Amino acid sequence: MILSTDQKIKLKQLFENKKFSEIEYFVESLGDIKKLPSNILNIYATSKALNQNSKIDDYKLSAYCFEKIYLENNTNREAFYNLIIVSVKATNFDYLEKHITKEYNLNNKDPKILEGLAKMHFFYNNMEKASFFYEKLLEINPNFNNIWSSFLASLNYHNKYDQKKYLEFCNKFDQFLKLEIDEFKPSIKKNKKKKVGFFSSDFKYHSVSLFLDDVIKKLNREEFELFAISNLEKTNHDEMTIDLKNNFDEWYDVNNISDIESVKLIRSLNLDILIDLSGYTYKNRVSVMRARCAPKQVLWLGYNNSLGVKNIDYIIADPNLVKKEEYNFYKEKIIFMPKIWNALPKPINLPEINLKQKKDDCFVYGSFNNFQKISSETINTWSKILKDGNAKLILKSSSSFDEKNLNKSLINKFKKENIEEDKIEILSRKRTYSEHLESYNKINLSLDTFPYPGVTTSFESVSMGTPVLTMKGFNFNSRCGESINKNLNLENLIANNEKDYIDKALSIKKENKIDQKYKQNLRSEALESCLFDTETFAKDFGSLLKSL
Repeated sequence: MILSTDQKIKLKQLFENKKFSEIEYFVESLGDIKKLPSNILNIYATSKALNQNSKIDDYKLSAYCFEKIYLENNTNREAFYNLIIVSVKATNFDYLEKHITKEYNLNNKDPKILEGLAKMHFFYNNMEKASFFYEKLLEINPNFNNIWSSFLASLNYHNKYDQKKYLEFCNKFDQFLKLEIDEFKPSIKKNKKKKVGFFSSDFKYHSVSLFLDDVIKKLNREEFELFAISNLEKTNHDEMTIDLKNNFDEWYDVNNISDIESVKLIRSLNLDILIDLSGYTYKNRVSVMRARCAPKQVLWLGYNNSLGVKNIDYIIADPNLVKKEEYNFYKEKIIFMPKIWNALPKPINLPEINLKQKKDDCFVYGSFNNFQKISSETINTWSKILKDGNAKLILKSSSSFDEKNLNKSLINKFKKENIEEDKIEILSRKRTYSEHLESYNKINLSLDTFPYPGVTTSFESVSMGTPVLTMKGFNFNSRCGESINKNLNLENLIANNEKDYIDKALSIKKENKIDQKYKQNLRSEALESCLFDTETFAKDFGSLLKSL
């Protein structure tokens, strides 16, 4: 296909003016996309990648186009790099996966290839491999702040490094975070109320907001003035965002301003306390926290581990999460809530418990945790449990993106452990929260992931009367399941090690005493526990903040 001079001029003008939708319409009108020459295909694919209105399928099509260009000329690095970028955007690695290992073998120090491999393995839940490639990337260039965050976050998903080593990596990251801005100078406080800021990228329907919302509502406003500093893109605002906006005293969006501008804005609020709710999770602003924006800075809720950087003064935990002899492995001073480090409001209109199991039915294990938490250790342990008699495992898809490929990847990992596919059932994402909760009626016993246990899912499970078998951990993050079960007086469901975990799971299956009455009793006890007592939690949380 050869374009006329007028068509070439038009296409060039549209691209220069960033008229991406018009480019797509124009190119598609030329005929079969698959038959387009590389130069036109490249403009089309780039437009798909840059168009703010693009959806997942558009990114997939863009990836297909870049792969086609790359196959026509393997020396076209731009096409291959673009293939990496749009594959990540699409959370679909079908086109990239076929080529990236070969490219890595040709050049194992190419930063873009290393990042592509790291993100691909992270998506497919190969966390040790993801950490490996992130670490190699940082060895080449340690000044990649976003890569550091991804790397440190990935370390929570496997047991390769202990807490001491984790903190060493954090300390290395710290030196690259300094902003060229004046040192923080505290102002003279004239207000009687403590001004407390909450900094997050997750002020939407998200686990962080589910735990935060009721606490914000119940904090004593005669004692506190509450500020939201939101790094959430406005396109992601939802009903939860609106609810939170209505409950904060003031709301500030920093998503579209630089770190330095964000620091200046937050400092101008004259806060007494700034609480970071993101840690090293997606779209964090750790560098802003490190520059110090308030006299007291606290880490809580969104990231259950040390940040290991300057100017984060405290991390909020509970007595079950960090041992005294481990305090040196956290850069922050550890401050404790009396019982549990977070709490959910007591659910309204919970689905009825309906577990009617016949003696000849198979025993059903389940886990609705994010697939990224299902470590190789977890799969190996679960597989040993499933090999014993009449049992199955129900999982729930954790992705709204490439669900098919993610599910297939997980199933294949169980197959490698000689587990038949019919022993694994993967539920699709549910349309409503009530439908999601009702899925727990299918499960006799929830199996926690390790070393990264569930939190929200464990709260949900016990609210539906389904007990959770968890594993003892070695740091704050890996002990969250322990704290939940200890606060429910379910120490018998905390395994000491892999063997104990298997023995407990099989023993519960053999006894098979988890009937409808058991579940009803567990629900009642859980709903009356500190897990769902946000009234008391908010009072204790307020007392803790006042003490700082």
